[in-house]
Amino acid sequence: MFWYNRHTYSIFKAMGIFSLSCALFSCVSTDSATKEQVKLLDLPSFFQSEIKRLKETNPTITKTVRKDSLSEVKQIKIENWDTELASFVAIDINKPAYDGYVHIDSVDNLVTYTVTNPDLDLSCIQIQYKNGKVNDIIIERKVKNSLYNTTEFLEYRKNDSYTVEKNQSVIAVGDNYYKIEGKF
Repeated sequence: MFWYNRHTYSIFKAMGIFSLSCALFSCVSTDSATKEQVKLLDLPSFFQSEIKRLKETNPTITKTVRKDSLSEVKQIKIENWDTELASFVAIDINKPAYDGYVHIDSVDNLVTYTVTNPDLDLSCIQIQYKNGKVNDIIIERKVKNSLYNTTEFLEYRKNDSYTVEKNQSVIAVGDNYYKIEGKF
């Protein structure tokens, strides 16, 4: 009788664990398990490799800085490419927030990623390829909240130029326009 009670208890215990496991696994969404996120171009990695290349080559650039109606042009060597291209490195189309909201269109050597959710900060990214490699990148962003509205236009042309252009409207401060352009 002791043997029967001990094994009966073990069978009921095993059945309980099995039932609990089945219940827990049945709560997992099959959509998230079977849904694959499409891996888009890794822009932060691309720009990190460009920063590394620019640090090594240390080119002299013609840099134009404009704020509203004032502008200044200088021939300089950039001391900190990480800071100079930080706006580009910050763009990551593979963030989970964009998953399911990116429409991809490809024609010849041009790939366009359009973000379909207007509540997200990215609007559009265009990537032009030359000989199978990324050559030009254009990024449009819009950030809206209760304090300010910002539209950004970023353009990077490998071995040619880069542009960061911002229009900003801040409550109680007013409107500002910034443009930084570097030509290699």
